[in-house]
Amino acid sequence: MRSVGRWQLAAALLVGLFAIGSQADAQDISIVPTLRAGDSFQLEVIRIRQNSAQPQQNGKSTTRVSVLVLSSSADGSVIEWVPGATVFDNPQVALNPLVGSAAQALRDIRFQLNLNADGELQGLANQAEVAPKLKAVVDAVVRDLAARIPEDQRKGFLDVISQVLSVDALIASGTRDAATYLGLNGASLAVGEAVDVDLEQPSPFGGDPIPAKFRVRMESATVDTASVKTSTIYDAAALVRLTQSLAKQAGKPIPAEELAKLPPIEMADEGAFVFDRTRGLMREVKVNRRIVVGPNRSLDAWEIRLIDSR
Repeated sequence: MRSVGRWQLAAALLVGLFAIGSQADAQDISIVPTLRAGDSFQLEVIRIRQNSAQPQQNGKSTTRVSVLVLSSSADGSVIEWVPGATVFDNPQVALNPLVGSAAQALRDIRFQLNLNADGELQGLANQAEVAPKLKAVVDAVVRDLAARIPEDQRKGFLDVISQVLSVDALIASGTRDAATYLGLNGASLAVGEAVDVDLEQPSPFGGDPIPAKFRVRMESATVDTASVKTSTIYDAAALVRLTQSLAKQAGKPIPAEELAKLPPIEMADEGAFVFDRTRGLMREVKVNRRIVVGPNRSLDAWEIRLIDSR
């Protein structure tokens, strides 16, 4: 399975855009990791969620991820990405059956990821091994949750949960942190240079992709580090279509007259990346996704920090 996220798509385009320029311009900074077989490091992945409509669900979760380089050659590398236990700072969030079940299903799963020579994520190498393990967990969770739902509401519930807790969705969720951490690998930019790219991002719930405009800019660089900022603005009309599709899957389609009354939907990401040029690893990644729907505002943020490497 080829699993490429928003940052990988942009990085792939940037490699093509700057392949010639990077050879001719010694000032370009290349974001290429240094990976050797046997190298290992740990990351701390922090997820922050805030929603003005449901402030009781606001909170932060922290997951320790262990990474091991299984193999490395001139053609690319294979790394093992293993999420550990997830700790929630809000007990109400920890008790949310969907959130808690997803975290439980992914714990200690050994994702083997293929990277190309520039460290770009190419896909999951061991899906045949991972998928049955996730399916066993998902089946047990779905049976338990379905038993708690009134029978007249069960079908709609199962339609939604089959999307949220499907094996494919969990694999995408399990590799999303890796996709974010590795996302700018392969890019080459001069300090102060910015590039805009049109993208089509895969929808997390299937269906048509979501068009977006992506911008990346090399903010600064020293001998030791390089700092990059990114922004992604998603197409508002596509977000409305996604909302309509999810409502239909849940058995509650939105009538055309009601759909016309929906407030505008805005979604945008802002990212800040610090690449350690000495260690050849991304030292820090911060991505904030902000969503505005009428008066409601939500934040979904990632913070990934390098805490240990050998």
